[in-house]
Amino acid sequence: MRLPRLSSLGDRHESLLAARHEAEAEVQRLEREEEFLQGQVRQAREQVRYYEELLAVLKRDWGKNALFANLVRKFG
Repeated sequence: MRLPRLSSLGDRHESLLAARHEAEAEVQRLEREEEFLQGQVRQAREQVRYYEELLAVLKRDWGKNALFANLVRKFG
């Protein structure tokens, strides 16, 4: 059985360290992207809630105006 050369072990070690650093940098980048996307989702949910409330007010007020219009028509 042949023993591996020291230089090839050193090269492999450096190569693995470089790959590890790249992977850690990628994990950090993905974590930042995840935080950004979570913020986007939170913002979108707030907008949906706002427009749903606005729609409810519009439906409520429009319903009142329709009743008012019917009264005007009856007495007019």
